[in-house]
Amino acid sequence: MPRYISQHTIACLTRQGLQAVIADLKRDETVKCIRFVSDSLEGKLLCEFEAPDKETALAFLVVHNMHPQWVMRVENEWL
Repeated sequence: MPRYISQHTIACLTRQGLQAVIADLKRDETVKCIRFVSDSLEGKLLCEFEAPDKETALAFLVVHNMHPQWVMRVENEWL
């Protein structure tokens, strides 16, 4: 299944608030959440997840009041 990464602004969320948002996203089985990384100083959150297509990914985020700055499909990965 295709993977996507999205970026969100989280400047006003506390650590506990962010943990609650992530727990809510992980409970929903519409999209499989893989990982989340954030920086409270920058006020940014990156979400990595699997979804059938970009439209489904965007709809999933909007339903959870997570309006992304951008969503990118992952086509290549190097470690």
